Amino acid sequence: MNSSERTLKVAFYTFGCKVNLFESDQLKKSLRNVEIVSCDEDADIFVINSCAVTATAESQARNMVRRLSKRGRVILTGCYARKIKDENCFENTEIVPDIKDVAEMLGSQLSYDAFFTRSRPFIKIQTGCDQFCAYCIIPYLRGPLKSVPLHEIRALLEKIRDENFKEVVLTGIHIGKYGKDLSDGTTLADVVKSAFETVGRVRLGSLESPEIDERLFEYAKNGMILPHWHIPLQSGCDKTLHDMRRPYKTDAFRLSVEKVIECYDSLPAFGTDVITGFPGETDADFEETKKFIESLPFAYGHVFPFSARPGTPAEKMEHENPVPKQVKKERAAILRDIFHAKKETFQKSLSGSVDEVIIEEKIDENLFASTSSKYQTVNVKGSFKPRELVKVKLSFEKGRLFGSKL
Repeated sequence: MNSSERTLKVAFYTFGCKVNLFESDQLKKSLRNVEIVSCDEDADIFVINSCAVTATAESQARNMVRRLSKRGRVILTGCYARKIKDENCFENTEIVPDIKDVAEMLGSQLSYDAFFTRSRPFIKIQTGCDQFCAYCIIPYLRGPLKSVPLHEIRALLEKIRDENFKEVVLTGIHIGKYGKDLSDGTTLADVVKSAFETVGRVRLGSLESPEIDERLFEYAKNGMILPHWHIPLQSGCDKTLHDMRRPYKTDAFRLSVEKVIECYDSLPAFGTDVITGFPGETDADFEETKKFIESLPFAYGHVFPFSARPGTPAEKMEHENPVPKQVKKERAAILRDIFHAKKETFQKSLSGSVDEVIIEEKIDENLFASTSSKYQTVNVKGSFKPRELVKVKLSFEKGRLFGSKL
């Protein structure tokens, strides 16, 4: 794919999670002798990093392939690429599931580094999953647990610090299992400690409730983990959790949340994920989920109507005991309304408090978007630079949080 005439122009389009975002930035950083351009520009090759977590995500990837393949050669990589059996299903497109192989196709070697374009860098500390929840296709596509050795993470953290970033987000497919595949006994807590000592602010990606161990609770108490925790729930009904093959019950989930709350002087921000209309979910089951969510201090929640993934146990369950599509949507709408109200309640509770925010981007003259320690978007008046850490007093006005520099 080398061009003796001119430098190859490569554009990227990324779908999906923070891991995909990191991997796209990692691939960009690794490529040699190419020019990275935007998808709006003319490019010789368009790299699409795809997602397969839902049918909608797959459809979006297919549509983008069809659109960009009319303008140039496409390399489809990522989770959806791992699912495709027919390598000739798209015109002018190569299916290359692993970004390591994409780098090699383009004459480079994949390195553990990335172009960090956001004010709060995401770093992938592991990939793979061995949980095999009934509804999830990702363990089949991402494979077994694979952790990045701690010395490599430390080296990347030092680069992040030297580039004047003030916060790092630790992400992966299943970060609570970090180190399980390593022989040196390192765990997620060791990564947190290194990140805190090197960069400062540490934010965790999605973390399963049973995997919040005593060291993590201790580090939270000592201010080493930002007061924002994303803990997937999926259902607030024990019967549904059992059918989903989730590794906890609601009482244990509640206990984990309560223990996290005890670690901080004020209420941390809790986010979660919930699936509605899982096969066999009755009205009574959904009511349990609704009441359980109402009983906990969530700051936000992502709600997904159940979508059967081919090849998962839940696909068979969907054939045997489906919930009507309209019911799934109605239940999702109910929960979204609850989470919307909880978000507003949480943001109002922050009014008058003091926090440190990371400046993200300019949105208007003398107005910047920022992210607070509790993962809230805060509009800050003044003149700032991205990555800047600013102490502000918060106020809630017209449905939004504003910050006044102190």
